[in-house]
Amino acid sequence: MIAQLIETGHAVLADLAFETGASALSGNRYDSLAILAAWLAGDRARRVALVGHTDAEGALDRNIALSEARAAAVRQSLINDHGAAADQISAAGVGYLSPRATNTTPDGREANRRVEVVLLAQ
Repeated sequence: MIAQLIETGHAVLADLAFETGASALSGNRYDSLAILAAWLAGDRARRVALVGHTDAEGALDRNIALSEARAAAVRQSLINDHGAAADQISAAGVGYLSPRATNTTPDGREANRRVEVVLLAQ
């Protein structure tokens, strides 16, 4: 994930999973968050944005709020559970405006419910 983040400027935190309409993380151990927190700790000048996404079920305004809540939940987990510095991480949401799969199948909708990490300029 870090190699992809450095190479392309963004990466999906693929081990996170969200149910339709839910923003909470289950409390499981997520390797991607531990890896990201360690990478951030390696250089305090590094900055990332977490961008939440949803499937296309429901209204856009509700999905934008949900995607923001997802990104904020991941940010809080990085800070509270992994010791990441709050000033290195921002959070935003774009709802269903940037799908990575079709929203017409259950698998596609599941793939669209995600949080991506975006590398910001130092």
